[in-house]
Amino acid sequence: MFKKFSVHDLILIASLAALGIAMKPLINPITKLISTPLGIPGGSLAGGLYMLWLVLAVTIINKKLTGTAFGLLQAVLVLLIGMAGKMGAFSLISYTVPGILADLIMLAKPKPEKVLTHLLLCAVANLGGALVTALLLFHHPPLLIAFNASLALASGIAGGYLSYGIFQALIQARILKQKGSL
Repeated sequence: MFKKFSVHDLILIASLAALGIAMKPLINPITKLISTPLGIPGGSLAGGLYMLWLVLAVTIINKKLTGTAFGLLQAVLVLLIGMAGKMGAFSLISYTVPGILADLIMLAKPKPEKVLTHLLLCAVANLGGALVTALLLFHHPPLLIAFNASLALASGIAGGYLSYGIFQALIQARILKQKGSL
């Protein structure tokens, strides 16, 4: 799987995956201030902010299986550094599914420099992660799953806009070329 990627690609995937993990301790307390009193899952609410790093990896590298590699790497990192929490080994599924979904979307050849690509990738990845967690780990009732899915989509759209903004800023700073490659 990793033979398709250059060392540069792998460093970028690892760096973006680490940024996504590093953001969690910063964002989780803020999210819990909102989600806990309302009795809603915090992961769906903040998931778009975590998924934007996946979207950046997928759109910048723009190679098959980038999302899957990103998700697997994040899952392993979370397990190794002890941030899996209640999810434990289930993290291997909950982190990898969004990456797989992003890869499936990229098979349709969307343009990485388009805002719609970022919105779609982030919303679907966040929705997929939220649904897998709600259904398989927490066994939420259908009404809560529907509410959770709505939050995940909204958060994913917000994360997609942020991802697109970062992507465009990297182009304007001439860190990325116009089509997204380094």
